[in-house]
Formats: sequence, C-alpha cells, structure tokens
Amino acid sequence: MNNTSKIALLALAGICVSNSGRAAGWQLSDYSMAGLGRAYAGGGVVGDDYSALAYNPAGMTLGGSGMQVGIAGIHEHADVSAPNYAGRDASTNLDVTVAVPNFFTQYKLNDKVVIGAGVYVPFGLATQYDKDWEASDHGIKASLEAVDYTIGAGIKVTDKLSLGLAAFARDAKVYLTSTALNGARRNKFDLEDWSFGTRVGVMYEMDENTRFGVSYTSRTREEIKGESYILSGLRIMDTKLITDAPEYVQLGAYHKLNSKVALSAGAKWTRWTRFKALTIRPVSEVAQRWENAWTVSVGADYFYSEKLTLRAGIGFDESPVPNSRLRTAAIADNDRWELSLGASYKASDKTTFDVGYMFLYLPTYTVHNNRANLAGTPPLGLETLNAKYRTTAHVLGFQVQYSF
Repeated sequence: MNNTSKIALLALAGICVSNSGRAAGWQLSDYSMAGLGRAYAGGGVVGDDYSALAYNPAGMTLGGSGMQVGIAGIHEHADVSAPNYAGRDASTNLDVTVAVPNFFTQYKLNDKVVIGAGVYVPFGLATQYDKDWEASDHGIKASLEAVDYTIGAGIKVTDKLSLGLAAFARDAKVYLTSTALNGARRNKFDLEDWSFGTRVGVMYEMDENTRFGVSYTSRTREEIKGESYILSGLRIMDTKLITDAPEYVQLGAYHKLNSKVALSAGAKWTRWTRFKALTIRPVSEVAQRWENAWTVSVGADYFYSEKLTLRAGIGFDESPVPNSRLRTAAIADNDRWELSLGASYKASDKTTFDVGYMFLYLPTYTVHNNRANLAGTPPLGLETLNAKYRTTAHVLGFQVQYSF
C-alpha cells in the first residue's frame, strides 16, 4: 500500500462514523425548534410552525402564509479512556460545538394549495481532537455538512387527505485531517459538490384533533470533489469521495386530547445498508457494514394559556454501527436516549418565539479498531485502538415565526 493510499484510507475511516451529537450515523432532525421541545415527535403533522416541508410536505396544508428562522446549538462531550495505545496513554477529552441553522417560508395560494421553500441541514458531523493526541493517526478533525435547498407544495385533495411533494438540491462539504506515517506527517482533505433528491408525503386527518402522516425521502449519490494535501501545502491530487446518503421513511401522528393537552408520536426508518462503501478515487475504498436503523419518539404539548405552550418529549435513536470493531475514534457512534423540554410564546397575532432543549445520553461504549476491520489490510504503523467512551450531548434551539 503506497503512502497516498494510506492517507486516503485514514481519511475514509475517520469520517465514516463521526457525528454531531444529535442523531445516529450522521443524520440530523434539527429543523424545528418547536419540534425540538417534544423530541421531534409528530414531525410534519403537528402544524405549529413552518417546517413541515423538511419532514412531510403534506403537512404544509395545516398552516397559512408565513416564515421562520431558527438555530440549534449542539455541544457534545466525551471522556475517552485509552490507557495503552502503542505503549502510550491516549486517554483524552473530546468537546465539539456546532450550530445548525434553518429557514422556512410558505405561501397559501388558496384553500387547497400551499407552496414553500426551505434551507436546512439534514446530515452533518463534527469531531475535533487535539493535534497532539497520542492516537492522532486515527483522526484529528472531521466535519461533514450537507445543506438542502428545498422547494415544495402541499395539496389538500379532500377535507381529510393531503398530499405533498418537495425537491431539493444538496450542497455537501467534507473537511478532515489526520496524521500519517507514524505521526511524521499530517494530511488534509477539503471537498465539496452537489446532489439532488425528492420527498413525497401523505397526511390523513380523521378529524380536527387527530391526524397521521407518512413521508419518503430519496437517497442521494454523493460525489464530493476537491483536493487532498499534505499540510505543508504540497498538493497530492484531485480527489473525489463517493458514497450514498440513504433514503428514509418518516411516520408522524398527532392527537389533541382536550383544550389543554395534545400528544404526538414519530418514527423514522433509515436505510443505512445503502452505505456500502466510502471511496476516494483514484486511490482507495473502504467497505462498510452498517445496518438499517430506527428513531422513535413521543411528546406532549400543554397549552398553558392562549400565549404560552409548554412541551416535553422522549426519544430513542438507534445507531447503524453494529459493534465496536466497526467503530472509529472520530467519534464512535452508539445508540442514544433523548430527553427534551420546550416552550412557545405568542408575542402577537403575527409573531411567535420557540425555544427547545434536549439532553442526549449515550451508554458507555468501546472502540476496538485498527482499520483492518474495515479495509482488510491495516495501514502500516497504525496501531489497534482500544478505547472506552462516556458521552453526553446537549442541544439548545431558538426560532422566530412570523405569519403574513
């Protein structure tokens, strides 16, 4: 294996299971700060903001004309115990903070049709170790951000049935660094490109207080292009990273019990088996063995007054990574529990403020990985990492809605 192939293999393995703290794999759901308060239960069919376009576009028919701007701040902390890595102590702490913004607007053409547009982040990851970390050959910094620019429409076919359709252009960026050749050299990959996909949705309203919805979002083929470097500034080559962002199916339900309390539930199935390989052309390919995964959540809204609504929710997010031998150090992914609280305040007939908070708990998990588990042949000089991770994360979000 030549030196360039070693660098590419390190980069691929470093990016494959990093995450930003919000969702398993590298999938995000942080498009609605009202939804954040109920652990995103009922996404797309609750109808209390303008984010349905990103979850289930059929739910756009629940609202009128308006817009929203929001942002979620995500902080993840991990205590990493790796007391014997190649005869050295590679124990460390990992702290990552990222901001995930969103913008949505929609316009009600008539009693039947609503059109809209949105910008949000459906996939993302970030990890940052100290550059002097003893196991830096397993990765130092990695980030992936996919921004969707989406247009769509919701159509009320009957009083009970609504359909929705959306199309998106996805701008994906990848940046990552690691050491190579026993730490004697550092390398960098800086890549970006576009892909395109669609989303369809259906919503059925049994009555004014009860509704259900299902949506499907297509997979996209990511061919992210750019250049790879040794950090001294020497250009290695033009590079293309190829992988699939998986399709997923999302279910949502909402039921208003009475004038004070409403319940919601949601589930998402993501086809991570699409993620069969990460390829950097022309030098390397890393096979993956990820599994399909579910995310489920339930939530409640309490209408304290005409102006103030309080929320709470709980969710479970299943990791697609099946075992410790297929995890990497650039954060090892695992199942997670989500507990959330939130509130909305209607400041006027046109303006509403939403805030949400989520605590994520990941049970202690391990990494036992030397890339041979992924690639068949370990890069020379890359030791097996045996590490234990204790990880928690926090999400705090705020948004403003304005109707017109």
